[in-house]
Amino acid sequence: MRIIPIIAVIPALVLASCSSDSAQESDTSEVEETKEVVVTYSVLGSVVSELVGDNADVTVVIPDGIDPHNFEPSAKDIEAINNATLVVANGLHFEEGLEEVLEGLAADQVFFAADHITTRAMKDEKDHSHDEHAHEDEHAHEDEHKDETSTTVAEDAGHDEQAHDDHAHDEHGHEGNDPHLWLSPFAMSEFIDELTAALESTLGVDLTERSTALLASLEALDTEIADQIAQLESCEMITGHDELGYFADRYGCELIGAVVPSASTSAEASAQQLAELKELVEEHNVKAIFTSLGTPQKVAEQVANETGVPLVELSTHVMGESDTYADFMRLLVDDVVNALS
Repeated sequence: MRIIPIIAVIPALVLASCSSDSAQESDTSEVEETKEVVVTYSVLGSVVSELVGDNADVTVVIPDGIDPHNFEPSAKDIEAINNATLVVANGLHFEEGLEEVLEGLAADQVFFAADHITTRAMKDEKDHSHDEHAHEDEHAHEDEHKDETSTTVAEDAGHDEQAHDDHAHDEHGHEGNDPHLWLSPFAMSEFIDELTAALESTLGVDLTERSTALLASLEALDTEIADQIAQLESCEMITGHDELGYFADRYGCELIGAVVPSASTSAEASAQQLAELKELVEEHNVKAIFTSLGTPQKVAEQVANETGVPLVELSTHVMGESDTYADFMRLLVDDVVNALS
């Protein structure tokens, strides 16, 4: 009689054990299915999120509103980057404070958007073409010779793996090239196919429909912006720093000068450069001096006060209340058109 309860308990224990093992396997499966895509800054992150959808969690490292040129990562940021399924970065020395950690990643763990677009040479670098050629020779790009204003780097993607293994990443620098690629929907569209392939490979999903829809929306946005800028009698611009080059080149605007004549907000303008800027403002009868995140406010106010030209702040690096990349660009264009009309 005493044996019966023991025998009855054994199946229950077996079932409980199986149930527990099944639950553990289910929990493990759920953990394994969670994919993390890390993006360096918010505007690029909005495009990646639109492409990824609910196929992965998208985390932006640099908080919206913080100058990406000067951002320094915390230990938590570095851990997130190292543990990511894929990291999507701008490149061209834009994320200056993140370069060391990005250089430590494997070739298939990081995607540099600038490696897959036609980059724009900075104004102050156009007279130093021999330096660009020396840089290209070092990385076996000598067979490709572009004009003074742009250089196509998409063909060089085949060199990425070796560079990553050496932890050099110098090919992502493209010294003298403009990093502000997100300020042109056309430039953004150039890397979508390659980014889609990288995400599909690492996430194990099919993003064809989402990629097609995103490319169509970027093309429509490009046309919309072109139509708006075309309504201006003139599109001559003074900017906070040299950041609107892709925008100006794409839509027929002319960059007269900048408060900080550099692609990085870390740079400073000399007294001579500021004097020359004031002369340009008066010579071209500029209607507005555009400032943005990272523009030295006191310096900009000094130029504005001495020339009588109003300051207009543009949201060139910050998503703010914009929900999508299209909203971000529309706000930027509306501010430009209103200031120059």
